[in-house]
Amino acid sequence: MVWLALASALCWSETVWRDEVRALSLALQGDNFIDMLRQMHGEGHPAVWYILLRAAYAVVGSPVVLKIVALTIAATAAYLLVFRLKLPLSIMLLALFSSFSIFDYAAMSRNYGISMLVIFLIVLSWEKGARNGILLGLLFALLANTNVHSVVLVGGFLAYWFFDLILARPRPPLAAYRAFVTAAAIAAVGIILCFVTVYPTFNDTGQNDLSGENFALLVLRALALTSSHFMAFYPNSVLELVVAYPLAAQIFAALMSVLIYGSLLALANRWPAMIATGLVLLGLSLLFTLVYPGGYRHQALWLVFMIAITALTIDSQRDGAGVAGIEAAGGIVTFGRLCFLILLALQVVSGMEKVHQAFIAEIPLSRSKDLGAFIQSRPDLKDAVIMADPDYLVEALPYYVPNRTYLLREERFGAIVRYTRNARLSLSLADILQTAHRLQQSEHVPVVILLSQRLDQITAPVSLRESYVWRLSLTPEDISAFQSATSLVKRFGTVAGSDETFDVYVLK
Repeated sequence: MVWLALASALCWSETVWRDEVRALSLALQGDNFIDMLRQMHGEGHPAVWYILLRAAYAVVGSPVVLKIVALTIAATAAYLLVFRLKLPLSIMLLALFSSFSIFDYAAMSRNYGISMLVIFLIVLSWEKGARNGILLGLLFALLANTNVHSVVLVGGFLAYWFFDLILARPRPPLAAYRAFVTAAAIAAVGIILCFVTVYPTFNDTGQNDLSGENFALLVLRALALTSSHFMAFYPNSVLELVVAYPLAAQIFAALMSVLIYGSLLALANRWPAMIATGLVLLGLSLLFTLVYPGGYRHQALWLVFMIAITALTIDSQRDGAGVAGIEAAGGIVTFGRLCFLILLALQVVSGMEKVHQAFIAEIPLSRSKDLGAFIQSRPDLKDAVIMADPDYLVEALPYYVPNRTYLLREERFGAIVRYTRNARLSLSLADILQTAHRLQQSEHVPVVILLSQRLDQITAPVSLRESYVWRLSLTPEDISAFQSATSLVKRFGTVAGSDETFDVYVLK
């Protein structure tokens, strides 16, 4: 009940940001589900989250379904964690109040919370000695279609199952191998469906640029420096030290290595589990290195997998499973469990920071809600067209206001930015002003311009990098011309965890 109250308060107080609303905008495309799936092809995420949002919207008819669906999924996962999974009380409580459990997978309306729910369902369906290959295979396929990162988790579950079979003493019956092959075949279909939905992506700039890089060296670096991809496990207060002091960065990176690799030793008395969690760790590191850098929401999937494997291990040991490698918990396992508990405790500290930001400091994740309130308070801006630099600042607005939005880089109306090279990768402030004048003349409505850059703080010509490959050029002359042609009507303050704050200009 404490968790539900806390997660609900965070959920309803949180200002939705662009990635949350972008998913809803994609889910509402087209006249039906098939049309929606066709238009979202190549977005970068599989379909489960979009299907849930569209179905819920068909019932509720309001953007609030974002919060309703996300919180419902998280609450179900939390119920399973507390009442159904067989975990030590310390791990259960620390996991329950971790940042990923109360905020990133509950208050923030994204598709990663579904992964946590499906993972826990897999644990509950994992019946030792009589595993249902069809049921587990379907759950694996579902997990693979929650997000691309969860494909790695599916591989981890299959690896655990495989090594559990081949290391078992006495040898399992042939039916156990058939169940594994059945589950693996169904999982493979789900993985193929995921990649068919995601690739080829139209967001061709939203990937790691590996041009000129040595592929073999990248792989070796990912394997050797795995922990460097999981520094977001530290609370923000530690990460601020890491940024400010290079020596501190090295020290905390080394400590994170100890905690992550040490956590694997918590499973040293059960080799299949330790091998599987190690492979998931390496798989995610390779994904972050070769495809897309991982944020906390991606990295925390490894923690959820560790929790799931821990539950499976405890369940198997209670059942007296005869698997090679099981021994009495010695010093190595005790050290590993301590490392994992410290790692989870750090997530609780991060969760406390989220609570402080939301209810004490009152710093929102995005200023889109404040902008919506401002637009609604100005009757003269009721029909205004809103444009922004960077373009993605408009993606959260459909949740709060019905105003049309215009995408500068792609030169079209819309609320879903395509991170494509087939766009205006370089813009100047003069280009923005020219586009605003053109829209004002063609649409006969006011034009609102959002700028993330504070123009009064720029005194020399600069070329700034935005998003992945976009650039914005600013000169004192262009700034002067822009300020003469517009009125600065609102300046919003700081945000926590995103870059969605801006100055608001209205074209004269």
